[in-house]
Amino acid sequence: MIRGTRFVKIYGYVLIIFFGGCLYTVYVTSQIQDRPIYSFYFGNIISLWYFITGVGLLARRIWGYYLFKVFLYLLFLAFPIGTIISYKSLQYMKRNDIKNLFHSSASRRTGRTKVEKSAKEE
Repeated sequence: MIRGTRFVKIYGYVLIIFFGGCLYTVYVTSQIQDRPIYSFYFGNIISLWYFITGVGLLARRIWGYYLFKVFLYLLFLAFPIGTIISYKSLQYMKRNDIKNLFHSSASRRTGRTKVEKSAKEE
Protein backbone atom coordinates (compact mmCIF):
# COMPACT_ATOMS: atom_id res chain seq x y z
CA MET A 1 0.00 0.00 0.00
CA ILE A 2 1.30 3.42 -0.92
CA ARG A 3 2.07 5.64 2.08
CA GLY A 4 -0.70 8.10 2.83
CA THR A 5 -3.49 6.20 1.07
CA ARG A 6 -5.18 5.27 4.34
CA PHE A 7 -4.97 8.90 5.52
CA VAL A 8 -6.79 10.09 2.39
CA LYS A 9 -9.45 7.36 2.59
CA ILE A 10 -10.21 8.05 6.25
CA TYR A 11 -10.60 11.78 5.65
CA GLY A 12 -12.76 11.10 2.59
CA TYR A 13 -15.15 8.91 4.55
CA VAL A 14 -15.18 11.32 7.51
CA LEU A 15 -16.14 14.22 5.24
CA ILE A 16 -18.97 12.19 3.70
CA ILE A 17 -20.20 11.37 7.22
CA PHE A 18 -20.00 15.10 8.04
CA PHE A 19 -22.18 15.66 4.95
CA GLY A 20 -24.89 13.45 6.43
CA GLY A 21 -24.59 15.08 9.85
CA CYS A 22 -24.75 18.55 8.37
CA LEU A 23 -27.85 17.68 6.34
CA TYR A 24 -29.49 16.30 9.46
CA THR A 25 -28.68 19.50 11.34
CA VAL A 26 -30.13 21.59 8.51
CA TYR A 27 -33.29 19.46 8.58
CA VAL A 28 -33.71 19.80 12.35
CA THR A 29 -33.13 23.56 12.29
CA SER A 30 -35.55 23.95 9.38
CA GLN A 31 -38.32 22.74 11.71
CA ILE A 32 -37.78 25.78 13.95
CA GLN A 33 -40.18 28.58 13.05
CA ASP A 34 -38.04 31.63 13.92
CA ARG A 35 -34.81 30.71 12.17
CA PRO A 36 -33.01 32.97 9.71
CA ILE A 37 -33.46 31.91 6.07
CA TYR A 38 -29.75 32.21 5.30
CA SER A 39 -28.92 29.39 7.74
CA PHE A 40 -30.75 26.93 5.48
CA TYR A 41 -28.77 27.94 2.39
CA PHE A 42 -25.48 28.18 4.25
CA GLY A 43 -25.98 24.71 5.76
CA ASN A 44 -26.76 23.19 2.36
CA ILE A 45 -23.70 24.79 0.77
CA ILE A 46 -21.43 23.52 3.55
CA SER A 47 -23.01 20.06 3.28
CA LEU A 48 -22.34 19.92 -0.45
CA TRP A 49 -18.78 21.11 0.08
CA TYR A 50 -18.16 18.24 2.53
CA PHE A 51 -19.65 15.73 0.12
CA ILE A 52 -17.77 16.98 -2.96
CA THR A 53 -14.49 17.14 -1.04
CA GLY A 54 -15.01 13.62 0.35
CA VAL A 55 -15.76 12.21 -3.09
CA GLY A 56 -12.76 14.04 -4.55
CA LEU A 57 -10.51 12.55 -1.88
CA LEU A 58 -11.82 9.03 -2.39
CA ALA A 59 -11.55 9.34 -6.18
CA ARG A 60 -8.09 10.91 -5.75
CA ARG A 61 -8.72 13.87 -8.01
CA ILE A 62 -6.52 16.94 -7.84
CA TRP A 63 -9.54 19.20 -7.23
CA GLY A 64 -10.39 17.05 -4.19
CA TYR A 65 -6.88 17.67 -2.88
CA TYR A 66 -7.23 21.44 -3.23
CA LEU A 67 -10.72 21.50 -1.69
CA PHE A 68 -9.34 19.46 1.20
CA LYS A 69 -6.48 21.92 1.74
CA VAL A 70 -8.97 24.82 1.79
CA PHE A 71 -11.03 22.85 4.32
CA LEU A 72 -7.97 22.34 6.53
CA TYR A 73 -6.95 26.00 6.34
CA LEU A 74 -10.48 27.04 7.35
CA LEU A 75 -10.36 24.46 10.13
CA PHE A 76 -7.47 26.46 11.62
CA LEU A 77 -10.10 28.97 12.77
CA ALA A 78 -11.84 26.38 14.96
CA PHE A 79 -9.65 26.93 18.01
CA PRO A 80 -8.33 24.79 19.80
CA ILE A 81 -9.33 21.33 18.49
CA GLY A 82 -9.67 22.31 14.83
CA THR A 83 -6.34 24.10 14.93
CA ILE A 84 -4.54 21.03 16.25
CA ILE A 85 -6.21 18.65 13.78
CA SER A 86 -5.55 20.98 10.88
CA TYR A 87 -1.93 21.61 11.81
CA LYS A 88 -1.16 17.91 12.27
CA SER A 89 -2.94 16.98 9.03
CA LEU A 90 -1.18 19.63 6.96
CA GLN A 91 2.14 18.65 8.52
CA TYR A 92 1.51 14.98 7.64
CA MET A 93 0.51 15.90 4.09
CA LYS A 94 3.69 17.90 3.59
CA ARG A 95 5.97 15.32 5.20
CA ASN A 96 4.58 12.41 3.14
CA ASP A 97 4.02 14.33 -0.11
CA ILE A 98 0.33 13.41 -0.27
CA LYS A 99 -0.20 15.50 -3.41
CA ASN A 100 1.48 12.78 -5.49
CA LEU A 101 -1.41 10.41 -4.69
CA PHE A 102 -3.86 12.53 -6.66
CA HIS A 103 -4.54 12.33 -10.37
CA SER A 104 -3.93 15.31 -12.57
CA SER A 105 -5.47 15.67 -16.00
CA ALA A 106 -2.33 14.21 -17.62
CA SER A 107 -2.17 11.15 -15.38
CA ARG A 108 -5.91 10.53 -15.79
CA ARG A 109 -5.26 9.46 -19.37
CA THR A 110 -2.81 6.77 -18.28
CA GLY A 111 -4.75 5.88 -15.14
CA ARG A 112 -1.72 5.99 -12.81
CA THR A 113 -0.41 8.54 -10.34
CA LYS A 114 3.21 9.72 -10.14
CA VAL A 115 3.85 7.48 -7.13
CA GLU A 116 2.45 4.40 -8.90
CA LYS A 117 4.51 5.15 -12.01
CA SER A 118 7.76 5.52 -10.06
CA ALA A 119 7.04 2.36 -8.05
CA LYS A 120 6.38 0.40 -11.25
CA GLU A 121 9.59 1.65 -12.89
CA GLU A 122 11.74 0.50 -9.95
